[in-house]
Amino acid sequence: MRVSNIYQPRIRHWSLSMRKPVALFNSYKNQVKLAAIALLIQALSACSQDSGDTTSISVTTSSETTGGAVDIRSSVSDLAWPLHNFDLYGSRFAPTDQITKDNVGTLTPRWLFQHGVIDGVSNQTTPVIVDEIMYITDSRGSVYAVNARDGHLIWTYDVTRLLGGGRREGYIFRHRGVVYDDGVVYTAAGSFMFALDAKTGEPIESFGDGGQASVILDVLHEKDPSIETAISVGYWFTTAPQIYNDVIYIGTTRSESHIAGGYVLAIDDQTGEILWHFNTVPQDENDQGWDIAGPTWVGGERNGGGIWETPSIDPELGMVYFAVGNPFGDSTKRDGMNLFTDSLIALTLDEGELAWYYQQVHHDVWDYDSGNQPVLFDMEVDGEPVKALAQASKNSWLYILNRETGEPVHPIIETPVSTQTETEGEEPWPTQPIPHKKNGERMEPVSPVFPTDIPAQHMEQNELVEQFTPIGPNQVFAPGFGGGSNYGPLAYGKDTGYLYVNAIDQPFNSARDPKGYFSAYDPTTGELIWRQIFEGYGQAGPVVTAGGLVFVGAGSNTAGYFYAFDAETGEELWKYNTGSGVFASPAVFSIDGEEFITVASGGGSRGRRGGDLILTFALPDWE
Repeated sequence: MRVSNIYQPRIRHWSLSMRKPVALFNSYKNQVKLAAIALLIQALSACSQDSGDTTSISVTTSSETTGGAVDIRSSVSDLAWPLHNFDLYGSRFAPTDQITKDNVGTLTPRWLFQHGVIDGVSNQTTPVIVDEIMYITDSRGSVYAVNARDGHLIWTYDVTRLLGGGRREGYIFRHRGVVYDDGVVYTAAGSFMFALDAKTGEPIESFGDGGQASVILDVLHEKDPSIETAISVGYWFTTAPQIYNDVIYIGTTRSESHIAGGYVLAIDDQTGEILWHFNTVPQDENDQGWDIAGPTWVGGERNGGGIWETPSIDPELGMVYFAVGNPFGDSTKRDGMNLFTDSLIALTLDEGELAWYYQQVHHDVWDYDSGNQPVLFDMEVDGEPVKALAQASKNSWLYILNRETGEPVHPIIETPVSTQTETEGEEPWPTQPIPHKKNGERMEPVSPVFPTDIPAQHMEQNELVEQFTPIGPNQVFAPGFGGGSNYGPLAYGKDTGYLYVNAIDQPFNSARDPKGYFSAYDPTTGELIWRQIFEGYGQAGPVVTAGGLVFVGAGSNTAGYFYAFDAETGEELWKYNTGSGVFASPAVFSIDGEEFITVASGGGSRGRRGGDLILTFALPDWE
């Protein structure tokens, strides 16, 4: 395996060297000192030299990459990244090709930015870049606009006071970014939507109340006008919105609380008014989908179904696609399949009518919710065109569906699972849907579904059990509560035709550190093509480029590596130790033919240690 020389310090490439420090230092003079930045740059340079090899598993043979002259500039002169996952389809495919397999080994940090807010949670923002301005958020949802060429601060918009301060209405949990449309930046923070002028950061007065719309509370008041705040009853946002045709689409978060279903919201981007909404756990006959979902809850509990990530949109089909989180509460008081939790749902753009659903876990007691944005793509299977959707769940299985109908592209078989339980009153569901390949064989999961590498001493008092075994004492099972494919989105390589999935191998009660599993699949067959295994959490989503590369980060206390792999073969071509865990998905943009890769770094084990670093990379010696 070829591992490149990843960093030769060139101070002149750093905007935070002695050239242009003023904007950042003056804005955060009480938080960031010049000496500290200098030390940070030195540390980043040093830690980039650290070793930390990944384990590569070659699944299929691939042809050797061909050499050739390196083009000095991208064939895409200017490329924006306006949406959370690049486009409405959530493809995370950037058509830039200046950075290639041949020159990625020279990739160098160009600039860094620190916003100074460290709240004890990981830095999960995905930068949005339009018109040479980059927009990022901190854990509370405050927005920062910086010059995308050099990292120079342009403006900030602090939402903390507007949310009630600190951990009140603006409960600090995580925040994953903004969306841009027609000169306006939209962010969902706390339980509010904000609309800001992209050039100045000033609120758009016509949106809501002076740029702030109480969208969740507006919906809750339809059933209970006495509710004072959305946070008080368990509702808020963590995700970036989606936007299309003057409508904002977003879901409410927090499956792990007694929320009466998660809400899908369609919001007018001019006024902040609710156009329609859909409850993922219908509560009564007045909620859409009650006739389907109502009978699947028996016993009194009807909670959960939060939405953790951005939806995808197919304008041609007129549908928006959401991944829904897990049910919550006493499992003995919610007999049944518990629809529409742990499901993919398709709603019509105009009215929010349910077109189809597909449940990935029935009667979930393992926290196996669907966390990441569905990715949409077109392909051929047996010579027939398929409008496809793919999404990987925390249960470690990759689901590939026809996005027109919700039907599986390849067999997904209801497979018998254990129903032996020690929980009185529990009614486990007897089958679970397991994806299979085109040839009828079971698909390779995105991370192990049976515990591996468990310390022998630990097994003296514990038992390995199969996936979907009802929870009992002293069990070790995989994936664990935080395993599988989490909130990090997939990417679809338009050149390779592969799906790229990052996942976590950390069995429940395993007594060992996690491993990241980063894989490429051929969706036309369901075959695993290649896989990389590395230290730390495989929680961040990837990005793939027309240069034949796929970039992804690893979350860890000790090795916050940012990697570049050959998109065809999985060969590791470059890595950079950011000095902290990478729990965020990267973005790609280009200005005047120069290609940049940017990623947020900050966070340790499970993201409990925070960070505030934005790193942007480019090729050296650009003129």
